[in-house]
Amino acid sequence: MGGLIILGTFVDTPTRDAIRIRESYLCVVSLDTGKIVTLECLPSTDWNVFSDDDVFKLAGKEFEGYKVLRLRKSQFVCPGFVDCHCHAPQYKQIGTATDYTIFNWLNEVTFPNEAKCADLDYARSLYMKLVQRLLRNGTTCVQYFATNHVPASKLLADICENMGQRAFVGKVCADQNSRDYYVETTQESYEGTEEFINYVHGMKSGRDAKGKDALVNPVVTPRFVPTCSDALLTKLGELAKKHDVRVQSHASETVDQVLRVRKLHPDIGGGRDTAIFKHFGLLTDKTLFAHGTHLRDAEVDEIVRAGASVSSCPIANLMHSQAVLPVKRFHDRGLKIGLGTDIAGGYFASMLGPIRNAVIQNRTEEFVAVDREGEGWPTAGVKWPVDFKYAFHVATVGGAEALGIQDLVGTLDIGKSFDALIVDADRPDQAFDYWAEDGARFGFEKWVNMGDDRNVVSTFVNGRLVASRP
Repeated sequence: MGGLIILGTFVDTPTRDAIRIRESYLCVVSLDTGKIVTLECLPSTDWNVFSDDDVFKLAGKEFEGYKVLRLRKSQFVCPGFVDCHCHAPQYKQIGTATDYTIFNWLNEVTFPNEAKCADLDYARSLYMKLVQRLLRNGTTCVQYFATNHVPASKLLADICENMGQRAFVGKVCADQNSRDYYVETTQESYEGTEEFINYVHGMKSGRDAKGKDALVNPVVTPRFVPTCSDALLTKLGELAKKHDVRVQSHASETVDQVLRVRKLHPDIGGGRDTAIFKHFGLLTDKTLFAHGTHLRDAEVDEIVRAGASVSSCPIANLMHSQAVLPVKRFHDRGLKIGLGTDIAGGYFASMLGPIRNAVIQNRTEEFVAVDREGEGWPTAGVKWPVDFKYAFHVATVGGAEALGIQDLVGTLDIGKSFDALIVDADRPDQAFDYWAEDGARFGFEKWVNMGDDRNVVSTFVNGRLVASRP
């Protein structure tokens, strides 16, 4: 099938506190495997001096015939975003109903919208728009909540595979505390989930690769504790173990959700989500909980012991939880943390929104001490651990770790899948200004802090070009 040879600048964040900028590098991507084969420094800082013949000599004779792409000085390659929490059917309502409390939001807006996906024509149009939008925004991997409907959930998986997006897709499970037009029986939910798991495992990407190497993977998805009976939670725990698949749900999200769970399950771990999921076999090394703003330190330790992870959703956390996830505090306890848009609880379809909000929210965790009665200075030694580099790391490497695919994506390294973006910090219609002397460091920072999808020239998943703009 051939491949691609890229000459230019490569930027990623392998650690939380530093950017890795590799200027004047040559990268070889094999379309047969979708992986990075070569990534090495060029013998000149001006990669435009190399002819195609020179490039093939540098790359290796076996790569003759590969397409050669020379980036502009204002362009760079970076890893694609990993969105750990996204409700696909809620894309229709994104940016609206931001003044609702969580349960009113569910009952009056969200459930009616999700129920429409029983109509496959409606679901197809909605999901194609969503996946196209996310790819154009640079999101190469997403963990999706679908709906209660098996056919529409299969359709979402098909669309992700056909459009080339790496995805973890879950058919939502709910057999209680839902609207009568959008609820399942326990048996329907259980059987539908197993049918969906088998369907995804039988898809082309599932047959050609095993486990984490598949492009699309199934996820056992209890919506959250209030909408799932004990019987259903028990059966879903059995399914997750039987098929060795990932689990996703919401946990410790809002005050009213926490109180409702405690009322429903007072005898299991004091009515706390983490204890309940553990009790029913749903806290495993393949589990990812969304939000977690009201987690206690001891519960974080329990999640860490299980090998599970949490997705921080900074916009939705403030909008609906009026709380933040203390990222640095929980990281220090060993927790794996990814980042999520939480469409439509969050109103950004781009991961740049959660990245920026993650930085701002860190500033609210521990304000600088101010002497308001005298003339003292702020407390010495105050640091802001979560900056744009840290947040970008969480949105790429962190998400990969949270989903158990850190050996596959998250950084630009030999042997990893080429899930990557070509970003141009000097587009004629962009939202910020660029100077040539900015260089890659400031070009990257400006895009993260002020840019948008107009700067994303190309999006690749597994070496395949899945979105581009002229």
